[in-house]
Amino acid sequence: MKSIIQDMKQNYFINAIIMILLGLILVIWPHILGNILCYILGGALILMGVFQLIGFVRSERLGFYNKFSMLMGIVLILMGIWVCAKPQVVLSIIPVIVGIMILIHGLMDFQYTLDIKRTGNSKWWIGLIAAIITVVLGILLILNPFAAYEVTMILIGIAMLYDGGSDLVILLFSYLAQKDTDRRVREFKG
Repeated sequence: MKSIIQDMKQNYFINAIIMILLGLILVIWPHILGNILCYILGGALILMGVFQLIGFVRSERLGFYNKFSMLMGIVLILMGIWVCAKPQVVLSIIPVIVGIMILIHGLMDFQYTLDIKRTGNSKWWIGLIAAIITVVLGILLILNPFAAYEVTMILIGIAMLYDGGSDLVILLFSYLAQKDTDRRVREFKG
């Protein structure tokens, strides 16, 4: 039983250290995770394209499907190369899409605010403030997607640092509680 608990504590400690290290990496170099994901995605696209081309070369079938397989293989390989060569462009697309969605939502909020004002509600201006903030956030994401991505990665890194650090604190208190319990058992027996 003691060895299982020791193994659990050791695994918990290792996980905490890994979380802290990953958190530090994301805080110091927030772009690195996105680049790694882009390289993995690009590599996967290239590999899929190669398999399509191998299927084309080995295929005995003629006709449209065979030509489509060749074309799809070439397109996948080119997309994979582009993703690997331009990870920042790929990463900038995500915040822009989210920014467009938030902007549209903010514009819809303006409409809802006007509806609230028409009902005679005196607090309609609260909705107006919320709508303005939403529209501004959407525009910021669209105009500066790299900053949005880096801020997100830094926040994730901070969360990982906190998670790993809190795990270490819990392990320390667990160790101290176990030490105190062992001392009490020795005093009780003695």
